[in-house]
Amino acid sequence: MGRVRRGVAGVVLAAVAGLAGPVACGGGDGDVYRRGDGSAGGDAAAPSPSPSSDPLPRTPPAPEPQVVRSAEEVCDFAEPFEAGKVKAYLPGGPAYQGPGPHPAVLFKDDLAVDESEPPQLPGAWTADYADADAQLVVCQYDDWDHPSRKVGTCTYLGGANNTGDGEVDVHSARYVYRVFEARTGELVTKFALDGTTSPEETCPDSALYIADDFQLVTDEALADKLRPLVTGRR
Repeated sequence: MGRVRRGVAGVVLAAVAGLAGPVACGGGDGDVYRRGDGSAGGDAAAPSPSPSSDPLPRTPPAPEPQVVRSAEEVCDFAEPFEAGKVKAYLPGGPAYQGPGPHPAVLFKDDLAVDESEPPQLPGAWTADYADADAQLVVCQYDDWDHPSRKVGTCTYLGGANNTGDGEVDVHSARYVYRVFEARTGELVTKFALDGTTSPEETCPDSALYIADDFQLVTDEALADKLRPLVTGRR
């Protein structure tokens, strides 16, 4: 039920008082002033103020929580890859359509990978800090069928307490990329790229343990392959 707005009741009562006015009533006891309440003297009952039609203020419903799934859910990094296990990264998010750029996120299947190592997406292509505007998900997988070979050596600080300074082998590598629409999980495209970093570019400055390393895809190589998807019109 609506509630009476401030000031309405006072105005109504004032108007009623004015209409009723002072009324002289005979009866031998002088002038008697009565309010219009239906008592002796013939005064009409004062109308009650009508309730306001303004609705009560209502709190808007809380927005649905945004679902952002993990890298494992949207890429299926388990071997062998199964397309049926891929889930939408951002259900209800923006569709992959219209003019670019189409913001993207990149996930790699090596959980121990240094996130600062190549390849990285250009900053202008990346989704916002919460990934809420992501339209594409780029998943990088190791190609275990690639016949790897030694391409050189490198030296970095590693081992227990970072005391094992030694030389390690660097091997060739190939990577498979699958690009999905973030909103639906639908496959957009699939391609493979060879790692081309030099031994020095491949090895980190230090690591928790000494281990052979594998060439990486450069930022430029991945950007060249993705550019039509990210910057073009869908």
